[in-house]
Amino acid sequence: MFEKPERHVDRVFLHCSASDHPEHDNVETMRKWHLDRGWSDVGYHFFIRKDGTVENGRDLEWIPAAQAGHNTGTIAICLHGLAEENFTAEQFRSVIALCTEIAETYHGMVTFHGHCEVSAKACPVFPYRTVLGLDEHGVMTYAKTDRPQGPEPESHSPAIGKRPSRPVIRMGDRSSDVEILQLRLNALGQDLVADGIFGQITAEAVRAFQVSHGLVADGIVGPATWKALDV
Repeated sequence: MFEKPERHVDRVFLHCSASDHPEHDNVETMRKWHLDRGWSDVGYHFFIRKDGTVENGRDLEWIPAAQAGHNTGTIAICLHGLAEENFTAEQFRSVIALCTEIAETYHGMVTFHGHCEVSAKACPVFPYRTVLGLDEHGVMTYAKTDRPQGPEPESHSPAIGKRPSRPVIRMGDRSSDVEILQLRLNALGQDLVADGIFGQITAEAVRAFQVSHGLVADGIVGPATWKALDV
């Protein structure tokens, strides 16, 4: 899906399309809107539809027209949607897979951000940090992103270290780590409400995952389960 461009890239920005209308759920609609503004092409490199289909937009060799003043050295990804509750698990699975591929292609030398970090806009409106499992620097902790040996190239991104360790969580806990767990299980085929509350349904999903991976099926998410989840 992803082919590394020759131009320098050190950041990836996520956007939402500000529409939930089914007729707007395609990159060609975005392209028409942007061409009507006098742009040379659609501003985003990738567009993710409600069913999880990833459509190619602007050529990756071109700088995006997506986050004014912060386009150089970036890749722009847009998910179709306006209301937070209308984004789909299929979209989240696709954006996790795409961003994981990007992160691993760059050996962890890219960070991930929302448009809202460089703009007054509330874009994207979904919890992108939780969906992608980002740490405080914008590093995607799902991805296998060991740095290559040798001098570090120049980058706008902060230094990337080891993945942060996750705490042991169990039924009754409420935290962002529980929400990360739920989103990761959803990306692997579950259908949980990612509310950060470790209830009975989440516990059952954890036990099912543990059984399928040959782990002790106690419903407690400790180091072995986190490792199997690749988080």
